[in-house]
Amino acid sequence: MASDQGPQETEKNSLDRELDLIRQRREGDRRFFRGAFEDYTLIVGLLIGLTFFGSVFVMSSGWVAADSIVIDKTLSQTPLDPGGECVDKRGEIWFNVFYDVDGHVLKVQSHNVDSDAQTVLGLFFVDVEVSILQGGIGDQILEFDPDENLEQGHYNASVMIVYVSTGDNIESLSQNELQILFNNHTSEGSDKSFEIEISNHVEVIDNDPRSCWTIAGLGDWGWIMMGAEWVGGREAAMLTGGSAGIPAWWMAMVSLGMSLFFLCVQYPLMHKMYHRDIDDLLTESQLRRLIQRTLRKSTEDLRIDIDFEKMKMQQRAISIDVFIPYTTRSTTISEPIDIRTVLIRTLLEEFAVFGEMRPLQMHLTCIDDGIHEADESTILSLKLEDVKITPIEDYSTFFTEMSAYGWLEAATNTSLNRWFKKHDLVDYGTAVLADEDAVFVRVIYQPVMRLSYFFFKPTFTDLQQDLYDHLIIDLKPHLGGRVLVVSARNEKATISDQAMAGRVEQPTVSGEGIVRSRIKGILPESDEEELVGEAMVARQGGITGALLQNPFMGDILSSVEYVAHKNQDRIDKYGFWFLIVFVWIPFMASGVLVGAMLGLVARMRFQRVLAACLFGGTAASLTWAYTARGIIEFMERYHAEAFIPFIILLAVIFTAMHLRLNKRRRREELFRESMEFFSGANIT
Repeated sequence: MASDQGPQETEKNSLDRELDLIRQRREGDRRFFRGAFEDYTLIVGLLIGLTFFGSVFVMSSGWVAADSIVIDKTLSQTPLDPGGECVDKRGEIWFNVFYDVDGHVLKVQSHNVDSDAQTVLGLFFVDVEVSILQGGIGDQILEFDPDENLEQGHYNASVMIVYVSTGDNIESLSQNELQILFNNHTSEGSDKSFEIEISNHVEVIDNDPRSCWTIAGLGDWGWIMMGAEWVGGREAAMLTGGSAGIPAWWMAMVSLGMSLFFLCVQYPLMHKMYHRDIDDLLTESQLRRLIQRTLRKSTEDLRIDIDFEKMKMQQRAISIDVFIPYTTRSTTISEPIDIRTVLIRTLLEEFAVFGEMRPLQMHLTCIDDGIHEADESTILSLKLEDVKITPIEDYSTFFTEMSAYGWLEAATNTSLNRWFKKHDLVDYGTAVLADEDAVFVRVIYQPVMRLSYFFFKPTFTDLQQDLYDHLIIDLKPHLGGRVLVVSARNEKATISDQAMAGRVEQPTVSGEGIVRSRIKGILPESDEEELVGEAMVARQGGITGALLQNPFMGDILSSVEYVAHKNQDRIDKYGFWFLIVFVWIPFMASGVLVGAMLGLVARMRFQRVLAACLFGGTAASLTWAYTARGIIEFMERYHAEAFIPFIILLAVIFTAMHLRLNKRRRREELFRESMEFFSGANIT
């Protein structure tokens, strides 16, 4: 028999066998945990996250040894802390003296003063007769503006706090009254000497060793640095921690903890979603055949005919574009938007089976006028004078059929009214059509409830099945052996909702309006056309889909994927070592997740990608942790410390702008080239 087949049929049969083998392999073992290396990596990542985030939470909560300094004290005596050994100042009063660049004031902050004691805090400049006193309860913060009270130069200064006793409101006393209390203090608290240099800027010179951080203090700063890294990247986190005097080892540990957790959790999930064995990768001919035979299954349900000879397909690294011309039949009741929805949903379901996660864009064109010759029994809603009747001898059969269709229409409308009331829906358009073989019912509905987009749970497929069950019971006496065909659509639902896509991308970027682009070779130079379209990604079920295909993670993954594709040539050329450098060197948006996606795109082995990202991420965390303080001291040495907050802000702004730019570039590239393809397909 095979010898009788033409070359095209032989090729189709061969492609079908190959596709069936791929489907069989991919559906053979669909367990989430299969005992592979990536599965154990995911478990390790979850344990790392539980340990890391749990430890920081316990530290910051103060549940365990909140005031203990044993960790910082111990590590400050090792090479892990190049700043030198810290000093235990628990149980004694100590001062933190620093110049607040933002407020342009010198700040003196006391610590460990009795919380209910009345105190007077004094700041004195030895070389000049300038002093300021402040009264209060417990620890105090004194602010002094040296620019207004001192000339440029070098000054020796000291700060002292004393306990006093008075029945007056100590916070409202004048400087003279505070001076009397200070001279007659009941007991001395503590004092500290330091130097201050005033020129174009103010520099505090304090040679005392730093105070050891408590466990609770380290925990609090752990959350602060995690937030800074999430918003502005590793650079912003390290500069923030370094300017606050956080030990380098703790900054490195926080950054490493975040990198290990996200790498060992999200990379295995990304691998499960995107990775396919080499034998499972679809060639262009296999992909085209898969699309053809998948669409062919839907033509009978939709009652349309697709012209597969004129069907065109374009596959790119970031999308699959399909142009589908079709013709309607006399029994076609679905609108073009419903036809497109069904075809997209059918294709995405197949893409999910074959692991094809590129966005799908589909353009449908009806190549007929959508109008067919109808006989007198086709459409129930036609007026009698519009029906063309051929004179015949016996009119009994004609009137019998008209009567039957009349009862069928009345029964259908009555049943539909009950169904709309049952589900609290509004009828936005109902059509009932019939012929000798089938009855077609098309319903467009809208929920009555407010905010139905969020609270109306039934999907259109649920209601469509419910409508079929409802009508089949009510119309059973009137069907007369005909098949019942039902179509239901929510007027408020989007195509993406009905197509059940895992991720949806549109050219409209929130806050930016419509991205515009000139269509090369199609529109005149003076014309501009809005980018239009809707790209949909196959839905992944289970934990992977829930974690990676929500709108927030979907935007991140699409941007990460775009950066990975843009750097694929480099990874193909330089391989493992480029991946380490890519993660290590602080390019914008080049962290461990981007590196992992880059390895996936380049089809590197899971273990090699994991190792490269671990090496690069560790090197990046250590490099920034142990240079952040040096960068800040360098800037202070050259009187540029005022720029430190500005640099941190710039790091955050540049990171956000880079991510936003990548997102916009990807969407523009995604939709512009697809529009060019569809326009060319339409022309031909």
